[in-house]
Amino acid sequence: MNSIGGVNKMKDENKIKAELIKESKTLHKEREKSALDDTTKHKQLEEKYQSFTKDILDASKVGMFILDSDFKVVWINNALENYFGLQREKIIGKDKRQLIKENIQHIFEDPDEFIRKVFATYDNNFYIENFECHVLPEGKRKERWLEHWSQPVKSGLYAGGRIEYYYDITEHKKAEEELKNSEERLKILFDYAPDACYISDLKGIFIDGNKAAERLIGYKREELIGKSFLKLKLLSVKDIPKAAKLLEKNLRGQPTGPDEFVLNRKDNSKVTVEISTYPVKIKGKTLVLGIARDITERKKAEKALADSEKKYRTVFENTGTVTVIVEEDTAIVDANKECERVSGYTISQLIGKSWTKFVYKEDLPIMLSRHTSRRENPRSVPDRYEVRLIDAKGKIRNTILSVGMIPGSKKSIVSINDITERKQAEEKLRESHQKLKKTMNATIDTMSRVIEVKDPYTAGHQQRVSQLSTAIAKELNLSPDKIEGIRIASLIHDIGKISVPAEIMSKTTKLTDIEFSLIKGHSQIGYDILKSIDFSYPIAEIILQHHERINGSGYPNHIKGDKILLEAKIIGVADVVEAMSSHRPYRPALGTDKALEEISKNRSILYDPKVVDACLRLFRERGFKFEIVTT
Repeated sequence: MNSIGGVNKMKDENKIKAELIKESKTLHKEREKSALDDTTKHKQLEEKYQSFTKDILDASKVGMFILDSDFKVVWINNALENYFGLQREKIIGKDKRQLIKENIQHIFEDPDEFIRKVFATYDNNFYIENFECHVLPEGKRKERWLEHWSQPVKSGLYAGGRIEYYYDITEHKKAEEELKNSEERLKILFDYAPDACYISDLKGIFIDGNKAAERLIGYKREELIGKSFLKLKLLSVKDIPKAAKLLEKNLRGQPTGPDEFVLNRKDNSKVTVEISTYPVKIKGKTLVLGIARDITERKKAEKALADSEKKYRTVFENTGTVTVIVEEDTAIVDANKECERVSGYTISQLIGKSWTKFVYKEDLPIMLSRHTSRRENPRSVPDRYEVRLIDAKGKIRNTILSVGMIPGSKKSIVSINDITERKQAEEKLRESHQKLKKTMNATIDTMSRVIEVKDPYTAGHQQRVSQLSTAIAKELNLSPDKIEGIRIASLIHDIGKISVPAEIMSKTTKLTDIEFSLIKGHSQIGYDILKSIDFSYPIAEIILQHHERINGSGYPNHIKGDKILLEAKIIGVADVVEAMSSHRPYRPALGTDKALEEISKNRSILYDPKVVDACLRLFRERGFKFEIVTT
């Protein structure tokens, strides 16, 4: 029993032992599997973490190189690929130092400087101060400014290696450049501004000044900086309190000016300026920007203008001529005292009124027309014309206006000369002249008739000669004065015949030489009768010469050519034509055609060619005929 029981007991123990071993093996296997699973999970977590980290770094705009302890590239992010134009898979595992020399250095503006600074970090293995590098554009690679930082890795997977960071500072550099350019532009504007500009503190101590400021006061910039306007004695004593008040306003943030000052220049000369000041903030400190404009010449011009205006006013008031100033719209804006005296209106009654109110209604249209024409086309020469004005008592005054535009304005200056009394005197003189002329004409007519009484056979001869002479003078376009002189002289050209005996004048047979000499003397006798009378025309000389001929064959003095008065030449031709056309005691009328043939044949010999041509035109083209003369 006992042995059987022992055997069974042994079997049970072996079975338990076997089960325990099996269970132990199973448990061991399970533990090994669990450990393996934990390692896998750990690796997966680590890989996932690294991937997540790289994703974050790839999203960064900061370019990064990760190097191991042998300076081989472990990884670069997307930003660096873009900055340097590299591909990650082609450079991982390459030596960074060799990579710089073969693939990177050429992209920088200063490759040698870049290599020197980067390699310094590798040799010393320390944090290097940042430096800037300029990446040049090429292909798809953009121009950039990068800021480089280098950091050694002290522990972890890449211990002994390093990380390089490249920050894109392009926009910052552009902003810096723009700021620099802006500052340079402002400096140029400040330095070359036409007005003097300066910067001072609130105590009046100069901090800066431009070239115009140097020219204005005669001090160089270095002589100004650090000194106050008090120390330089730029201001007179009386202007110092005013300047202090301006600085107080600037302290309260208020601009001032322009205020007038007289500055003492370095050479002790004076200059008048207008100064405007503005409080400005520079690096948090309130300073004063001052702008000083030289107004010395302007002040001189203002004084000259004031003196000129004073002189003008003196002349304006004391010229003795009525003078008014009129705006473009015809309103009177000023008038002198003479205008008050002549018009009867006070200056206050005139100013603001339209000058049309004072113009005689019949003369208003022409004045308005001239005003419009002058406004549309201003004239440098005054417009002068006669017009009637009405004074305060309603009296019509004859005036002459002289109207000129005032340069640089829309105003006219009008000088008014009152010619009422002169017009009245002229009217009286004209009436007297008419009476005198009437008397003279009656006298001349009487003198003409005296000859006709003496020689009834030649009745009307002088009147007909006058008709033709006057017509020839008009055909030659002579002046009215010459025509009138010819008319008078021709009416009495034979007055000297009053001394010739009547029997000789009416003789029907041929005259003896003595008789003919008596008749030829009538020119000289006519001159002697008339020479003492003032006709206002050379009547006596014309009568003396009317029988002279241009070849010198005439009488009484045988003068020739241009020495004979034109008036005498005209009467000479008319006398021949009328005499030959008319009946005479010693012969019948020869007719007009014979007379015209005579002057044509002797044109330029006896008779002036221009006078002959005019006479021929009258008969042949104008249809001239002698009018019947009634006694």
